[in-house]
Amino acid sequence: MVDVDETGKTTFVFRHGGIGQAYVVGDFCHWQTDHLPMRRVSEHQWTLMLRLPPGVYEFRYHADGRWFTDYAAFGVNANPYKDLNSVLRIPRVRPAVCRAARFRRVGRDRLAATA
Repeated sequence: MVDVDETGKTTFVFRHGGIGQAYVVGDFCHWQTDHLPMRRVSEHQWTLMLRLPPGVYEFRYHADGRWFTDYAAFGVNANPYKDLNSVLRIPRVRPAVCRAARFRRVGRDRLAATA
């Protein structure tokens, strides 16, 4: 499973039992199988949070020499190895805008915020 929040932060969740270490592998890390290790959060669940630039990516999970497709992602695409890559879509996000506070004098030594 993969989740992208409104700020663009991406959380990968991989569920599989009986593995020693899991990695997220994709075109965003040049398919390096040991570059993005996941953190074990329970006996059968691994997680990793990343912030990626907006775009469309392909990825898979790699664990104990085997490849796993995330069918709960944003779709799947066939790869050259006659298997399926998971699709990840990162939308363009707008940075949070903080309006400048305006104040008015409410007395000799006091200021109050205006709407």
